[in-house]
Amino acid sequence: MKKYHFLYTSLVLVALLWVLNYVALSLHLYWTLWWLDNVAHFLGGFSLGFFALYIFHESGLFGDSLSFSRVIFLSFIFVMILSGAWEIFEYVNGITQSTEKYSLDVVHDLLSDTLGVILALLITKRFLKSS
Repeated sequence: MKKYHFLYTSLVLVALLWVLNYVALSLHLYWTLWWLDNVAHFLGGFSLGFFALYIFHESGLFGDSLSFSRVIFLSFIFVMILSGAWEIFEYVNGITQSTEKYSLDVVHDLLSDTLGVILALLITKRFLKSS
């Protein structure tokens, strides 16, 4: 069970993100609460951070060949690539909140994703040190 700790954490966070997104879309909260998009992106980065840690640390796909500092680095890069891909997906499919100040929205989204993954990595570093 311990082997899947990061995977289960990320799945719980994704479920929470799904509920938040469902409620926000149903009640049009993304258009009335300006900060909710930042919360959603933070939670996305946070959950992806734990998922990346599962892939690079717990899954065994890379054996024991990766040092923990390399796991942290790869997890961060993985999440940032997915965050950038999500922003491209939003733009291509026209699901951005506004066309005004779009570049500022992208910066806020990527910054929120970054803060989320950094928190996940810091929590993990502390968690693994104590165990």
